[in-house]
Amino acid sequence: MSDETGNGVRPATLYVVATPIGNMGDITLRAIKILSSVDVIAAEDTRVTKGLLSQLNIQSRLISHREHNEVASSDGIIQLLSEGNSVALVSDAGTPGISDPGAILVSKSRDAGYRVEPIPGASALAATVSVSGLNQKGFVFRGFLPPKAGERKQFLLSLKTYDIPVILFESPHRIKDSLSDIALSLGEDLQIFIGRELTKANEETVSFSIREALEWVASGVYQSRGEFVLVLFLPVELDTPEQIPANVNQLLRELLVSLPLRQAVDIVTKYTDTSRKTIYRIALDIKNE
Repeated sequence: MSDETGNGVRPATLYVVATPIGNMGDITLRAIKILSSVDVIAAEDTRVTKGLLSQLNIQSRLISHREHNEVASSDGIIQLLSEGNSVALVSDAGTPGISDPGAILVSKSRDAGYRVEPIPGASALAATVSVSGLNQKGFVFRGFLPPKAGERKQFLLSLKTYDIPVILFESPHRIKDSLSDIALSLGEDLQIFIGRELTKANEETVSFSIREALEWVASGVYQSRGEFVLVLFLPVELDTPEQIPANVNQLLRELLVSLPLRQAVDIVTKYTDTSRKTIYRIALDIKNE
């Protein structure tokens, strides 16, 4: 016998509900049914979710479940589940728990013995992968780049160890600095795919080298709003050691004493047969010694 209630939801169950990332047409029928039927909706931002529910003509009890109150809020939601309530978890857009609040609540709910059900739907990560042309056998998702410059640079240098593409999120007010740091850490020739404002009127999807991405951002052709999804097509291809002339390292060391990294790389690239990305990599290694 089914333990669902007459409205199709189960008591004492947490539903992790995906919501549109921009286009309201992407809401699923199942998501509408769950949001209409649960006892409580736990929202990342109740103001944003009120707007969504208003468009769907849904009136349900809303509580806050934000990153800054996630631990305390999770305990309160566990109490609601213990009383037999059904709870829907939503983020501002997309799928909760993917670079959004939710993981702590899901873990606590499972540990407490409560049922957790996914209600799948829109995801900026999945949407970007589907139009990126990524055909490798896998990828790594690392979420948002660190906001502090020093931590971000160390993080990006660590990506050199990956032999499959890496997908990142970035905010519009940090995209310029982050692309510059990617160029310094992984080279200007690295191929990148960028998705922005996905499913919205100003949607953009572009593919080029990091060098071209920096020019694109500097030109101001993109509008500085909406989060970015970045696909870095790692691994970074490097020349074999046998192809690197012995004088490249020595010349770079001498130039880097008095010149900026990019200028030194430009000079060595001009006067040797070694690829720019290899020279860039050597220069970075010297700077980081």
